[in-house]
Parts: sequence; C-alpha cells; structure tokens
Amino acid sequence: MKKLVVIRGGGELATGIAHRLHNTGFQVLMLEKAAPSAIRRDIVFAEAVYDGEKKVERTICTRADSLHDAEKMLKNGQIVIMVDPEADCLQKLKPRILIDAIYAKRNMGTYMDMADFTVAIGPGFVAGRDVNCVIETTRGHNLGRIIYEGQALPEKETVELRALMRASHSINAPCDGYLEAGHPLSYIVKKDEVIAKLNMDGGNVFEIKAPVEGVLRGLLHDGCPVRTGLKIAEIDPSTQPANCTTISAKSRCISGSVLEAIMVWENSHAKKSRFSWKK
Repeated sequence: MKKLVVIRGGGELATGIAHRLHNTGFQVLMLEKAAPSAIRRDIVFAEAVYDGEKKVERTICTRADSLHDAEKMLKNGQIVIMVDPEADCLQKLKPRILIDAIYAKRNMGTYMDMADFTVAIGPGFVAGRDVNCVIETTRGHNLGRIIYEGQALPEKETVELRALMRASHSINAPCDGYLEAGHPLSYIVKKDEVIAKLNMDGGNVFEIKAPVEGVLRGLLHDGCPVRTGLKIAEIDPSTQPANCTTISAKSRCISGSVLEAIMVWENSHAKKSRFSWKK
C-alpha cells in the first residue's frame, strides 16, 4: 500500500491529521492503546476503540480487531484504528510514512528507521536524529513550523497560554479510579454542578464538580481508568456548544504542516528517482 500512512495516537491532533490525509487521498491507519484517554471525545477518532466507529466532520473512522481486517478496510478506503500501542504491526506493514501524534511531549518509542519518512508532533523528539522532521505545536508565531534540524519548543506558559487557561478550566483527577461520566459533551454546566464521579478501590466515590459555569468541552470516556493528576475534563465558559464538535484551528494548522512535509518528501523522492533513471 504505497499511499499508507500510519499514525501513532488517536487524540485531537492525530484526528485532525488523519482527517486531512484521508481527504487528500492517503490510506490512514491509526494505532491506539486499549483505553484511550482523550477528553474531547466528540472530535477524536480514538472513541472508535470504545464504540466501534467514530464520525468527525462527516468522516468515519472504524475499529479493526486484527491486522487482517485492518488491511481489508484500508483497501476499501476507510480510516482504520487498531489497538497496537507498541506499533507491532509495522513489522508486517512496513509503511513508507509514520507519524507520531501521541503528543505525550516525550518520545514513546518512535524512531527514524521505523519507516521511510517519519514525522513527530510536538516536543520530545530531535529532528534529524529521532525522526525526519518535527512539527511545532506551541501556540504563537511558529505554530505548525516544520523543523528538519533540532526540536520543538517546550510548551511554556506564555501570555497567550495564560489567557487560554483563564478562558478554559481543566480538571485533573484528584485520585486514582474509574471515571463515571455524568453529562454528555457540549452540555452547559453550572458552577459546582457534579459532572462526573471517580469510583475508587474499596467502594469510595469522589464527586467531580464544575469549577465554573460553561460548556463541558471535554470529558474522558465513561469507565476509563485514570491516575492521579490526569486531565479528565475541561470546561470553557467562552465558547459555544457547536464548537465542541468540529476540528480546532490548532489541529487544522498542524495537519496542514504534516501534509506539506509529506508532499515535500514525496516530491524530493520523485525527483531523485527521475534523476537516477536518466543516468
């Protein structure tokens, strides 16, 4: 499959990338863990791991339960997601293009020799050593910049980021447990309203309350295991419910840069092939 792109991760940025590449003619296989922890569930293909399929902006991603099934579905033009956090399927697929969009802000095990062309999203990778190029994810003037030498900036708290943090309120897990969701996404919640519960070992239950009034923009999947400190929800008092169901500007910017990097590499590869043929 010459047009195959494998994407590690199924979260917000990975979904934006998969959506754009699929719509521009690539075959897209996404690899996720068994219990994805993306909170903006209305706009992430990772939800297909739980539900079998997920539609984002009229594009559907479907879960495959085996590599054999995945290959058949890819040939039928589907975006496919499969549980394979260690990317073991690469040994058989041998893809030309691999994208690490896990966005863990550290390298979770992606290296240049895993495909002909490798791209990493955000900090934690060195372009030219770990992967062929890195895409800048820090908001500001360089968002989406393609880096061929060096690494992305650590996501420091800039003036713009502080403003964003004031606009949206993240909620982190106060303890380990299993999430019990209380409301659907895009729901308008009031301050101190219970939006979820954490069921802990021993039968104890911790109520998660909204720190502000606003739109419930993100919440982990019901039953998802969480650890202390993990981001489990996000409330935004400044947005509209409809904005929770579409790909963000940041994802669109980064996905465009990924597509550009791939096309630059493919064009360069084609020119080298033509030059070799003439000789």
